[in-house]
Amino acid sequence: MNIAIVTGASSGMGQAFALKLDSIGLDEIWLVALDKSGLDETAEQMTTPTRLFAVDLTKDGVDSIRNSLQQYSPNVRWLVNASGFGKFGRYDEIPVEQSTNMVRLNCETLVAVTEYCLPYMSAGAKIAEFSSVAAFQPTPYQNVYAATKAFVHSYARALNVELRPRKIKVCAVCPFWTKSKFFDRAGQTEKHVVIKFAAMYEPRDVVNKAYKDIMRGKDISICGFTARAQVRLVRLVPTTMVMNTWVKQQQFDKRYR
Repeated sequence: MNIAIVTGASSGMGQAFALKLDSIGLDEIWLVALDKSGLDETAEQMTTPTRLFAVDLTKDGVDSIRNSLQQYSPNVRWLVNASGFGKFGRYDEIPVEQSTNMVRLNCETLVAVTEYCLPYMSAGAKIAEFSSVAAFQPTPYQNVYAATKAFVHSYARALNVELRPRKIKVCAVCPFWTKSKFFDRAGQTEKHVVIKFAAMYEPRDVVNKAYKDIMRGKDISICGFTARAQVRLVRLVPTTMVMNTWVKQQQFDKRYR
């Protein structure tokens, strides 16, 4: 049985990726997310048979996936790790429990799902690990989120090298600002709002670019001229200058005196 596993499949880029994989002739697509109604909505738009995992990956959700893999022994052709969240605000405004849960979901569970799937993947299989353009520089007032995405970026590209002998491709997908429910959980309050967006992309466009890049064998995918230009720029400019520019651009220096 040839399958894909997509986490974060209830909305945004996870949902868009699941819909993209609906047309490639898989036997089944496993959709994973906390939001059952969102999973139902995704499944209703698909023709490929689906298996829904309405689970919390930071609790027993990873075990649910691992147990199903052991039970059915599928051939995992695609793994898309799109689950994750971020929080905006100063360190002392975000509860420690939320910050550590961010690390757990964005990093620990991503690694766990990936490495539980690898024994069921063969030559030609593909993995999309969702990072962010935030991975390329420290980002004050979303410091933990940016750090988790730096981890994913590094992990994905290094794992891609390790898996070359098995002919399994891994790609770090690094979206810029993208229209999704991310902002609902990030905490866009009147005080903590990000006020300037250089660009805002559609989930479908990010996914289409990622799919093409993965099929071409690339280990990183960045959608959009503005996003790619920013990534190139921050590699040339001193990190302190990048952070100070971000703080002034969003007027955090005025809000947090």
